[in-house]
Amino acid sequence: MESLLKVPLILSSAIALHVSFTTGNLPSSKEVVRQTLNECIFTLLVKYGFPTIKAFYWVVSFAEIATIVYHTTDPNSVSAIQDTPITFLFVFGTTLAITGGLIRWWCYRTLGRFFTFQLSVREGQHIITTGPYAVIRHPAYTAGLAEIIGLLILHGSTNSWLRYSGVLAIPGLKVIVVVWLAEITLLMISVVLRVSHEDEVLKSAFRDEWEAWAEGVRYRLIPGVY
Repeated sequence: MESLLKVPLILSSAIALHVSFTTGNLPSSKEVVRQTLNECIFTLLVKYGFPTIKAFYWVVSFAEIATIVYHTTDPNSVSAIQDTPITFLFVFGTTLAITGGLIRWWCYRTLGRFFTFQLSVREGQHIITTGPYAVIRHPAYTAGLAEIIGLLILHGSTNSWLRYSGVLAIPGLKVIVVVWLAEITLLMISVVLRVSHEDEVLKSAFRDEWEAWAEGVRYRLIPGVY
């Protein structure tokens, strides 16, 4: 029965990831800022990487849930794929993932139509200084990085279902996991590099407004640190 308690947590982390990697706001071509190499990489990740990251995560989530349900309904069953109990790292990773997803959703709500995955300056846009943007200048990136770290802990720890259950013995799955990890790693690097560029774009477009905001909100990603 303990394993059944994992089901809502697994679903919650999957929903958080899906929401975090989805937005319907698309700027026009004239609103998109000139592409740097890093921005081109990020755009490709948004177009091709995000759908595969979300799809793979949903598949893994449903597979773990199916394993839990199978073993719960028939406790004496013998299966090559095992379920795993709730551990501290599972709870910690899930908490980080869900919290990160909620904060990113808060950022979406705060920015409204101005929130886009493409780096852009939209018609009628201005500097938003409320909500999470009153604490740090790029809270969506901070939340996204925290969420990804949570997911890596959740599925990469020694006793995680993905590593412990035996599911990685399925032919080809290890390759898919490596590709998924490569996309995640590239995304994290791209996000960190993007922060300075985004500050430059906003400063150029809204100089006085941005400088007043940056004077009050000094940190980019981590309050008191950076």
